[in-house]
Amino acid sequence: MPHRFIASIAFAVIAFTAFPSLSEDNATVRHQYTNPIAAGQDPCVVRDGDRYLWCQSDNYQISLHVSDSLTKLGEKHVIWTPPQGKMYSLEIWAPELIKIRGRWFIYFAASNGQNINHRTYVLSAKTSDPLGEYEFHGPLYTGDEYETKSNNLWAIDMTVLEQGDKLFALFSGWTTIDSDIQNLYIAPMKSPTETCGNRVLFSKSDDHLWERVEEKLDTRGLNEGPQVLRHGVRTFVVYSCGASWLSTYKLGLLELTGKNPLDPASWKKFPEPVFQSTDSTYGVGHGSFLEVPSLHRASGGNSWWHAYHAKNSREGGWDRSIFVQSMTWNSDGTPNFGRPSTRGENLTFP
Repeated sequence: MPHRFIASIAFAVIAFTAFPSLSEDNATVRHQYTNPIAAGQDPCVVRDGDRYLWCQSDNYQISLHVSDSLTKLGEKHVIWTPPQGKMYSLEIWAPELIKIRGRWFIYFAASNGQNINHRTYVLSAKTSDPLGEYEFHGPLYTGDEYETKSNNLWAIDMTVLEQGDKLFALFSGWTTIDSDIQNLYIAPMKSPTETCGNRVLFSKSDDHLWERVEEKLDTRGLNEGPQVLRHGVRTFVVYSCGASWLSTYKLGLLELTGKNPLDPASWKKFPEPVFQSTDSTYGVGHGSFLEVPSLHRASGGNSWWHAYHAKNSREGGWDRSIFVQSMTWNSDGTPNFGRPSTRGENLTFP
């Protein structure tokens, strides 16, 4: 993936409006807000108790933003700044904050300033506090010769799938050491900071025309940004495809239908994109999903939310902003992301 840039636009103004409560059981407090909520890209947000943690990078360091609302990033805390002159000192992309077996981890890609050298690294929290100190690990092995651990290969956008008592690394990788065709791979993990086997290709990036960077047969395929999305007993992986620097960026969907995640036959790819550009909001993708607990019994259950980025211009490039909007579930159990919200549209967050 080409170099990413932090957008320079100012944070969007968020207006909050409280509606009067009727009783303790059916009281509702609703916040009005507009998209985008902030400048940035590749939003990773998790709920930690009564607060939201946004994990972000400015290409040179990793920060957590702490907020009491899903509709604003909140206070910034710098978590990690790399030493200078290392193979992981620059181009720090798409950090992913994950709590695994009671401990916080941050997965990210980094290089020495040359994209061909991007590999995946991980920070592990030394305490239970996600804002505390972290230990550096990596690079994780993401190649095809695990026994000798030679010829480690380009890898970005790593996340972790927990399946039973096993862990699996999901990431976007190049087919060869100098190819820029990005497929989705999976690898077994010995621990949250170490893989223990060769990668397995489980989503080829040109199965459909809409997965190619310009949606044309003579352009390359590109799959990246895998995100695990669970609902009931079903496990989905939402991924980004097309070109992050163009309006073709969009989301595709995979489902784990077999028992062994390392078997490509265990994965079903859906034939159509599940979230894509509109005339007013374009280049949408690479986000995260979370279930927000209901504050009141009368509200009808928890709600689901989708954070993603969109381009600020139809011109090629990485000037992007962060959007947040609700999502639902179809009657057949598949996710329904709706359409990207329009910039400046008034939305309600319960």
